[in-house]
Amino acid sequence: MSLRLRINLVITLVTVAFTAVMVHVILNDLRSSVREEIESTTRVAVQLVETVVGGVFLEPGPAERTEALIALLRRVGHVRANDIRFYDASGTLLYQSPPSTYRSGRRAPEWFSAVVQPEVAEARLMLPAGTIVVTPDASRSIVEAWDDLQSFALLALAFLLLVNAAVFWLLDRALKPLPQILDGLTQLTRGRFSVRLPAYKAAEFAAISQGFNRMAQALEESLAENRQLALVAQQASDAIIIRDLAGRITYCNAAAQRLLGYAREELVGAAASLVVPAERHDELRLQLESIERREPVELVETQRVAKDGRVVDVALSAAPLVDPASDRVIGEICSLRDITEHKRMQAAERELEQNRRLTALIQSRLEAERRALARELHDELAQYVTAIKTIGTAIAGRAGEAQADIRDNANTIVSVASRIYDIVHGIIRRLRPSGLDHLGLAETLRDAVSGWSQRHPQVRWELELSGELDALGEALNITIYRIVQEALTNVVRHAEARRVHVSVTRERNTVVVCVRDDGKGLPQALADEGGRFGVAGMRERVQAFGGRFAISGAAGKGVTLRAVLPVVMVEIKA
Repeated sequence: MSLRLRINLVITLVTVAFTAVMVHVILNDLRSSVREEIESTTRVAVQLVETVVGGVFLEPGPAERTEALIALLRRVGHVRANDIRFYDASGTLLYQSPPSTYRSGRRAPEWFSAVVQPEVAEARLMLPAGTIVVTPDASRSIVEAWDDLQSFALLALAFLLLVNAAVFWLLDRALKPLPQILDGLTQLTRGRFSVRLPAYKAAEFAAISQGFNRMAQALEESLAENRQLALVAQQASDAIIIRDLAGRITYCNAAAQRLLGYAREELVGAAASLVVPAERHDELRLQLESIERREPVELVETQRVAKDGRVVDVALSAAPLVDPASDRVIGEICSLRDITEHKRMQAAERELEQNRRLTALIQSRLEAERRALARELHDELAQYVTAIKTIGTAIAGRAGEAQADIRDNANTIVSVASRIYDIVHGIIRRLRPSGLDHLGLAETLRDAVSGWSQRHPQVRWELELSGELDALGEALNITIYRIVQEALTNVVRHAEARRVHVSVTRERNTVVVCVRDDGKGLPQALADEGGRFGVAGMRERVQAFGGRFAISGAAGKGVTLRAVLPVVMVEIKA
């Protein structure tokens, strides 16, 4: 039964009860009124009859008195609400008052007459010549009361109908928002949390509307958040597995299925030990005990077994799943990330680092051998060549004009010795620039660029040096020099450039080496692959120092080589 129907029914019942009480009160009033009226009229009638009888006894004889009494009674006629009858001494009816003409021909309903009919006894006057009986007749008073009751009933009915209509209209208007509220609640139960109620004028319904809208908003946001969380969990790249305290899997996302090779229905409901190697079951038990104590597990490297038997290296993180209602741990949320490739990369990086250290060691040993070889060439071969040149000069001087052949041969020996000396010094400079030991990096670079400028005058050579470059250490000096040397060698051999710019700049704890030319350029594919062996060598030198190396250039736009080297060096041990 609806609220509106119940309220209408209550109002109707109250109206009916009120009407019944009013009718009862009115009937009581009518009964009292009729009784009082009958009693009063009866007393009046009795008094009137006694007066009439008193006047009759002035007559001389009984017969005359009887005739006079009858005549007087006829003149009196009908007394309101009373019937007068005169009987002689033998009980013969001598006179009866005529019926009342007041509202003649009408009668009240029997039930009404029975309700309001008063109980008034008839009055008897005992005379020597007979008996006068005054009988109360309430029929006309009852008809009059009935007419009054009908008028009042019609008026009361009209009033009650009007009041009920007004109440029902006001109630219908006041409860008009209820269908909207009920419809909104129905929409909520169906999961349509976007429904909203309008603002109502009534304060109570306005408060209900505001509360409903806040609740719907909160439910909508919560649902959106839950959907987003579910979407995140389902589409997460990490495998997510939820298990209960009994060790049974209750949820797994798509990433977990891909990682372990199982279908969802194969994992959900299965024991978590299904995907754990046998030797790690104790680890699984300890992990669950830790979760029960609300102690999370952070990035633990472990292993899991796929459906095909593969053992997968994973990084595991786990947190307790807590019931917000009871604040009790009900399970474990476990995140797994495949780190197989990561571990391979770590192994490769370790191997690469070892190779870099080996390369640095080789470079160090190679430079040491070059330095030793340069020293040997300078100390031994150069001295012998100088001696040969001195002996040849002496022979040419002694031979003079007399021995022209010997002089010419001696001069030839001197010329060849000078050429050999220049070649040896060139080899020594390539093996070990002696300026690094005596003049420092800056002067050695100036000397080297000057030498390139003399050998290739068609190219415009530019050198830019800035910062403190003479206190970098032997290893860093030779590395910078070799990078510049190899870069300029490549420019001369391959670039066909008209302008070459070399800059070496110290910036705090780094040295930046940049060689730029305007030659025919370097294809990007060749730059990405490391180019020629000289470029690969430079890259290895820079990486051995923990620096950064980059080379770029497009066809027809020249090449830019840039190396960034840290000043603080890690000592390389054999």
